[in-house]
Amino acid sequence: MLVGVDRCEFMLDDEFRAAIDWIKYNDMRVCNMVLPPGRLLREAAQAASKTPCIVMVAAQNGAMRLTLEHGPLDVGGERIVVFDARALSSIDLMAGEDGRCTFQWLELSSMTDFAGALKGEAASIESVSLREYMQFFSRFLLKYGNSHISDYVDVSIRQNIVEMLKTFLRDQTARSDGGNKARLANDIIEYIKKNIDNHDLGAGRIARQFNISQRKLYKIFEESGLSLRDTILHYRLEAARKELASSSEKKIINIAFDSGFNDVSTFYRNFKRKYGYSPRSSQ
Repeated sequence: MLVGVDRCEFMLDDEFRAAIDWIKYNDMRVCNMVLPPGRLLREAAQAASKTPCIVMVAAQNGAMRLTLEHGPLDVGGERIVVFDARALSSIDLMAGEDGRCTFQWLELSSMTDFAGALKGEAASIESVSLREYMQFFSRFLLKYGNSHISDYVDVSIRQNIVEMLKTFLRDQTARSDGGNKARLANDIIEYIKKNIDNHDLGAGRIARQFNISQRKLYKIFEESGLSLRDTILHYRLEAARKELASSSEKKIINIAFDSGFNDVSTFYRNFKRKYGYSPRSSQ
């Protein structure tokens, strides 16, 4: 279900105060807010909802500080914050160079499939690719929300956002956990990233590299909620997406090959399924 884009502007004595664009697409709500410095408070009635729901917040201009029961989390630059929408919170807005704070708010409802991936009520993630993807998706929905958006956006895009979040949260857990298993998982992920152009990258090669059984390798990733196959596919697609965004002359078939794909049709199908738009429209 799509609810069209709405825009609200607030003026006082002919002076700009705030602007909010928002859209509801299926069980996702996207807001782009331009606000002056100050504090936003989440009311207890809003936080009391029993429906599992998470919020992703990214600052485009200026910075923010989200304060929850367990303490503050900063939002700005490459850092975004993901938190349980049912948590009581306040947000302090700090202005950018133009005296305003601009940020994206992406809300995902019915998040029973996210249980366990978000430890506690909030997490801070430092990731350029996740921030850029979130901002692109927000701008895309707000731009085309009043048209036949289903012609451009695959309905599976919600699940792809969830999978991306699981991947980044798992990476973060591996870095912060001092256990041997966590360190091993982090080393494997780094190995995947560095060898993403290798067409033979798979369970056999990785298991031999780290001198572990394939069964143990699969178990490490199963416990994180995202399979080894899906993890490798995620990083292959991310490598291709970045290359597409930075190169307008390189052929798509070459970008797909350099990202580890043997078949361009497989690349096209998985890229569209994950990001909701075709590789060709990225250049």
